[in-house]
Amino acid sequence: MTTICTMPDHIFLDTEYKQPAIHQHLAKHIIISLSDDLTVTFEGERKAVCKGIMIDANVPHTVAGRENRMLVFLIDATSTVARNMNHDPLAGEPFKVIDGRIVEQIREAYKACLPDRFESEYAEFSEFVFCRLSLNGKSTIIPDPRVQTALGFISQSADIDGAMISRLCENAHLSQSRFSHLFKEQTGVSLNSYLTLAKLRKAYQLMLEGETITAAAMNAGFGTPSHFSAASRKYLGIAASDITGRCNVYDIKCQRLFES
Repeated sequence: MTTICTMPDHIFLDTEYKQPAIHQHLAKHIIISLSDDLTVTFEGERKAVCKGIMIDANVPHTVAGRENRMLVFLIDATSTVARNMNHDPLAGEPFKVIDGRIVEQIREAYKACLPDRFESEYAEFSEFVFCRLSLNGKSTIIPDPRVQTALGFISQSADIDGAMISRLCENAHLSQSRFSHLFKEQTGVSLNSYLTLAKLRKAYQLMLEGETITAAAMNAGFGTPSHFSAASRKYLGIAASDITGRCNVYDIKCQRLFES
């Protein structure tokens, strides 16, 4: 059984994370093994054997463990957590191994979350994780008001349709190329990648509300259900069809206390 939580600044999974092929995600991520060591292989056969790791966005890798059950945090690139990861611990490196003592503390905190109160306890657990990883300090707010406005507009939109980029550019009074460049410069992620994440989040929320995969995909702004499934596999390593019936999905809307 997979557990998925969508938060304003990240998506969390408790899952059997089986990705034998080299792949990369659109987000920075944190991976914690719930059992034995992980073997993380990067391009060029560079390897890390550890119990927990932080990996930058768009870094090709594969993760394997004997039992494969892991906690995975996919971090929104525009969030305080992601920006703090840029400064320390990543500081320009593609990955950072997490101290084994911290991993054990995170495991114990997760085990203490009661199943029948998981939705109410998860926010506190995730805050504990980010505090232990020193990712909870204040960070510089995205300075350009045009990008701030765009992020708010995306968050509040009912769906992310094909005209979204045009509307964002019109609101910012910039051409598509200039606004896309500005967005990546300010957030560290491409506009198209960020919109894909936003559509995934909305589709998961709609499925949580009882919509079918097809309806959730179309209403979130994906062209077809197959596009939704492909994006879900690329981003989470889970097919959209696996979410229905085999997953507990929670949409937790509280804001992080340490957000600036």
